[in-house]
Amino acid sequence: MNLHEFWPECLMRLQQSLPTRQYQMWIAPLTVDETAEGWRVYAKTQFVLTQVKKQFWTEIETLKTELAADAPALALAIGEGRHFQAALAAEAAQAQPVAVGASVVRESAMDIVQKYVRADAVLPLETAAPPTAEVGVKEKDKTKPGHNLQPEFTFDTLVVGKGNEVAVAVARNIAEQPGGDYNPFYLYSSPGLGKTHLVQAIGHALLRAHPKAKVAYMHADDYVRSLMNAAKNQAFDAFKQKYKQYDLLILDDVQFIAGKERTMEEFFYLFNHFQKEKKQLILTGDKLPNDIDEMDVRLKTRFNSGLSLRLEPPELEMRVAILQKKAELAGTQLDEAAAFFIAKHIKGSVRDLEGAFKRVDARSRFTGRAIDIDLVRDALQDIVASSHRVMTAEGIMETVSKYYGIGMNDLTGKKRARNIARPRQMAMALIKELTALSLPAIGHHFDRNHTTVMHAVKAIADLRQEEAQVEQDYQKLLILIKS
Repeated sequence: MNLHEFWPECLMRLQQSLPTRQYQMWIAPLTVDETAEGWRVYAKTQFVLTQVKKQFWTEIETLKTELAADAPALALAIGEGRHFQAALAAEAAQAQPVAVGASVVRESAMDIVQKYVRADAVLPLETAAPPTAEVGVKEKDKTKPGHNLQPEFTFDTLVVGKGNEVAVAVARNIAEQPGGDYNPFYLYSSPGLGKTHLVQAIGHALLRAHPKAKVAYMHADDYVRSLMNAAKNQAFDAFKQKYKQYDLLILDDVQFIAGKERTMEEFFYLFNHFQKEKKQLILTGDKLPNDIDEMDVRLKTRFNSGLSLRLEPPELEMRVAILQKKAELAGTQLDEAAAFFIAKHIKGSVRDLEGAFKRVDARSRFTGRAIDIDLVRDALQDIVASSHRVMTAEGIMETVSKYYGIGMNDLTGKKRARNIARPRQMAMALIKELTALSLPAIGHHFDRNHTTVMHAVKAIADLRQEEAQVEQDYQKLLILIKS
C-alpha cells in the first residue's frame, strides 16, 4: 500500500472513531508527503503538532501498522504536504491525490466556515460545538475517555492575565494536589469569561499526571437529567455509585440545581462523600453561593467551605493575547495592529472576543485578503460604529418615551402614576448604564435629586431579577438605543 492509498483510508478510520468536532479540528487539516527518510504527516504549527502527538498519534501509528506494515516509517513534522479527503468507499482510496495549494486549503476552510456564517453573523465561541447533553450521551460511546473534557481546553491553550491569574495558579495546584486545601473549588463569573476552559484544564492536567484517575466533567443540567432518569427507572443505587466512583468531578453552572429539592438532596450526600474520601469537587456558577436563589442552605455552607474565586473580564493586553492564540490555533496570520484594533473595540466576554475573531477570519478567507486593520474595520463595521456612538441623556429619554408611548414632559414631570413612574425609572437606569453622567447630573435632566436617581437604579435592577417583562423591556431598549 502506498501513501496515496494509506492516508485516505487512515482518515476514514479516524473520522469513524473520533467525534466530528475533534476530527475537523485536528485531523482533517493534516497533510502528508513522501521524503527520503519516509512518510511524513505535516501539521501547520507547533501547537497543532503537539496536540496531535499527544492525543491521536498512537492511533495513527496503530493504523499504519495494520494497513501498511511494510511501508516506510511514518513521522510527524511541521510543514505542508499534500491534502487528501477521507475515503468514502474502498475504491475511493485509489483516487488521485489533490496537490495542496493556497486555493485548495482556502476552499476547504471556507466550506467549514460557510456553514456557520450567514450575512456576516458572529460565529459561536467554538465552531460546531455540540450541546453538552449531546456530547455526554451520543459521543461518549465513540471515544475511550469517559471524562467528557474538550481536547482544546488545556492549560497550554489558556491565556493568563490579571483577570484570571490567581484562579489559574490555584487550578494548577489542584491538578497537582487534588482533594487538598482547595476542596471544593468554586469558580464564578459572568458568562463567557473562561470558567469552563479553566476547570476542564484541571481535568486534563490531572489525567496527564495520573492516567488512571477517574475524572468527569458535566453541566448541572446533565446531572439533573441523570437523576430524573434514575427516578424513572428506579435505579437510584446505580445513580449514586456512578458519581461516587470519580476522583475529580467538575459540575458546571451549579446554579441550575437550585430549587430542585431532590437533586439538591442527592448532591448534598454526594458532596459529603467527596469530602470524606478527600476527592476533588470543582464547581462553577454565575454568582457567589450565598447569592444563588433557592439553593439549599446546607449546600451554600459547603460550597463556601472551600475556595471561591471570581474571574474578571480580560484587560486589553489579555484580549490581544487571546486573539493571537486563536489565530495560532486557526493557522491564521494576525497582524499585531489588527489584534489591538479588535481588542480595543470588543471589551465584553472572551466569547464575544472569539466570535469577533471568527467573523474577521471568515472575511479574510472569503476575500483572500490578509487580516489588517482595514479588513477588521470592514468585518466589524457595525460593532465599531456602535462603540463610537455617543450616548446622550436626551437621546435615551426620547427612545424610552417613544417605547412606552408617553411624552417627554411626562418623564420630567411630577406625575407618579405607575405607567409614568416606571418608564421614568427605566430611563434613569439606562442613562446610568450607558453614559458617564453622575447621579446629580442625571437627576438634573428629570428635575430630581441624586437620591431619587439612586432609588430608581436600584428599583429597576431588582425588578429585572423579579419580573421577566421588565428585563425584556430593558434589553429591547438597549438594542433600540444602540441601533
